[in-house]
Amino acid sequence: MKIVNKKKFIVRIIEILIIIATIILTILAINYANKIRGYSAMGGEYLIPILGLLIILVIETVYEESEEKKKNAKHHKK
Repeated sequence: MKIVNKKKFIVRIIEILIIIATIILTILAINYANKIRGYSAMGGEYLIPILGLLIILVIETVYEESEEKKKNAKHHKK
């Protein structure tokens, strides 16, 4: 397999790492919060996956804008 777009490949790897880190962090935060409280409850630790999703959306937006600028720059040169 040959990597055609190196920048897109790196963005996808970063996104996968964010997803894995978010899953691990959520599990650890839930366990920690339950130990601190002394009982099982739902709190802000269940919102960690949403934070990971927001980070991924920002990364995707930045990537798409950079690709669009690159296409516009090539188009204006011709």
